[in-house]
Amino acid sequence: MMKLLRIPLVKVLLFIVCFIGGIVSFSQDVFANGELNFSVRAVPPATQFGDDKGYFDVELLPNESEDLVLVIRNVRDQPIDVKLTAHTAYTNVHGVVEYGADSEEPDPTLAHEMKDLLEPPSEAITFDAFEEKEVVVKLHMPKEDVTGLLVGGIKLVEETDDDQAEDSDSGMVVENTFSYVVGVVASNSRTQTITPELELLAVFADQLNYRNVFSANIQNFLPTFTNELSVEATVRLADSDEVLYEAAEEMMQMAPNSNFKFPIPLDGERFVSGTYVLDMTARSGKNEWRWEETFEVTADEARRLNRSDVSIEQTNWWWIVAGVAAAVVIISWLAYNTYKNKKLEKRSQEIDHDPLSEKKKS
Repeated sequence: MMKLLRIPLVKVLLFIVCFIGGIVSFSQDVFANGELNFSVRAVPPATQFGDDKGYFDVELLPNESEDLVLVIRNVRDQPIDVKLTAHTAYTNVHGVVEYGADSEEPDPTLAHEMKDLLEPPSEAITFDAFEEKEVVVKLHMPKEDVTGLLVGGIKLVEETDDDQAEDSDSGMVVENTFSYVVGVVASNSRTQTITPELELLAVFADQLNYRNVFSANIQNFLPTFTNELSVEATVRLADSDEVLYEAAEEMMQMAPNSNFKFPIPLDGERFVSGTYVLDMTARSGKNEWRWEETFEVTADEARRLNRSDVSIEQTNWWWIVAGVAAAVVIISWLAYNTYKNKKLEKRSQEIDHDPLSEKKKS
């Protein structure tokens, strides 16, 4: 059965702008998450590459430093506390670059993490009612030459006493986090031209949000963005040409030196152990990559993942065993009682036809 899915991209409030020459798409001012009580403006430093973009794009020499200045204004009539943190850009499972969080495991080709090069204030900053301040975040470039781009972000979060609230309908605890992210791009030279290169690292049985998927791990192993990325993938059994599962997505983006797991969902179906083949094509601009990869799904993997898939109706074997056991007991009891009754009835008939019994009666 052929299954086609177009995986929805995460919808965030982004205003997208482009570097000169279309080198990279980036988020201006980058984005706000939640209802903010403060405004943020990035002040372009002297080392800024190109025009004011709403984020930092600096060109610095090895071992050079720069003060990244943010103008933050409290728009409320009461004090607020704002915490700044530094992060390294990575690509999430939807093919979207994240600037305000960190990957669980950085790509092995990433030589320098932006979060280690940025130095935000260590403590939260207090703003009085309607107060505006300039906050400096230090950027320290690596001592050695850097090829390509270093990318990350500065996340600003309002610290509140009621960061958690209970949902009255579901009873669940909901975390109220209001944040804002300003992107940071740094390089030694922006005259470098690097053509993106992708690699398929692996494909395997996996889960996304507790639902069965095949994951194709795609890697961008060069220090440049891969823009307007489209991926088409199919999965079939090794001894068949019939496509079992299919997924496609367009307009994705990968951060420099990052990887992500492109999901091919099973749409509520169970994993079946066996040998499979992934056929996948990725495109970015004029660049195209094709892969054909054979992989295995073991019986243990299939069993383990099927048990934890929330979209699959699980069989309660304990109830079945208990039901069978109860049925066996009932049938055995009925059989025994039937046998016993028949035996008594036969004995009674034998007594009735016994001549000795008749003489005794007479």
